[in-house]
Amino acid sequence: MRAPDRLLIAIACALAPVLLIAFGSPPGYALLAIPAVIAVARRSGVGSAAALVAATGAALALYAGGLRASGLDERIYYRFQERFSTWSPTLGHRAYRPGISYRGRELHGDLQLFTREPIAEPRDVTFRSDSEGFRNDADYAGEPWVLVGDSFVSGVGASQEDLLQVRLAPRGIRAYNLAHPGDLLDYEVYWRSFTARHGRASRLVLFLFEGNDFPGEGTGRLRAPWRLALDERVRDLTAPLTRLATYRVTRSLAASLASRAERNGATAEVFPLAGARVAFYVPYMEQSRATAIQGMAPVDAAFARLAPDLAAVFFVPTKYRVYQPWLFPAEHLPNASWQHLARLCEEFRVSCTDLTPALIRRSEALLAEHRFTWWRDDTHWNGEGIDAAAQVVADVLHGIERTS
Repeated sequence: MRAPDRLLIAIACALAPVLLIAFGSPPGYALLAIPAVIAVARRSGVGSAAALVAATGAALALYAGGLRASGLDERIYYRFQERFSTWSPTLGHRAYRPGISYRGRELHGDLQLFTREPIAEPRDVTFRSDSEGFRNDADYAGEPWVLVGDSFVSGVGASQEDLLQVRLAPRGIRAYNLAHPGDLLDYEVYWRSFTARHGRASRLVLFLFEGNDFPGEGTGRLRAPWRLALDERVRDLTAPLTRLATYRVTRSLAASLASRAERNGATAEVFPLAGARVAFYVPYMEQSRATAIQGMAPVDAAFARLAPDLAAVFFVPTKYRVYQPWLFPAEHLPNASWQHLARLCEEFRVSCTDLTPALIRRSEALLAEHRFTWWRDDTHWNGEGIDAAAQVVADVLHGIERTS
């Protein structure tokens, strides 16, 4: 093969996986484009292989133009947190796009996707992010407490004025929100990245959600540390491509198709409660009913690594655990996730608090008014649930302040 042909094939092999990722392909699958280009070159000639890659690039440009003209790249998200979530090579983990200020109407929560019943609760949501991509009204300014957790703390479905750190402020607790959806291995990465930038003057407050922060039936498994590290390196390299509208729309459409398949499997159940229809996510119901949890080694190891920095840990229950006393009073729910967490906290001498009793008390008071601590159409708590949790968190943190 002549030198110009070798150069042309090398360029085509380099461009082909880039174009496929921009189209929305996972990076691992996109690499299959390289042997495909080589096979075409051997079978039909170098020119044909180069023309195929050029045609793919032209198709990508048309796709991008169509999305921009139609506005589909902005309308495809039913909640716009996903629209703003991105991989940050600077931070080394996922966060929101920095400096966002947005207000929009979310027509429904995540559980409406899993049922045909009209349970949607439209709500106006204000979203703001600081210069590092976290949901704070201002950049980190030495707040004594840093809140780390998943979507409950980052505020999926919640407006900015209802976020946990905002509800803590009038209770005398200055806190910074370092949360983003993930698992305990992700939370460790968030904290390590934060301390590398800002030092350890602040104290870590960790929130773990029963539904998906503990491995179990229906919740998946935590990734091994080596896999997490590999994923991070790949995401660093592909971050510019994954921010493209073509990638985001394709991935969102794929997720929508997967959700439709789950809906056919009836992954949400709707029950009458206080004169309303309230949806519950079946995998989280199963997690609440589990008598034991398996595969906790990655959780335990990550917890042990974080333990020296932990000021307090809070357990966030599932929606089903909170409302089960009114739905099925005769059912006795085990509490395997909380019991495991409590043992970890005792072993490492960390303050550990179960938010379940406070959420049940607030829920009981609100049910008389036909109101709830969770969105009826969502797996996440609403402003009332966040406020109930904030009162407990404030009391615990004030207690730590008095004794430290």
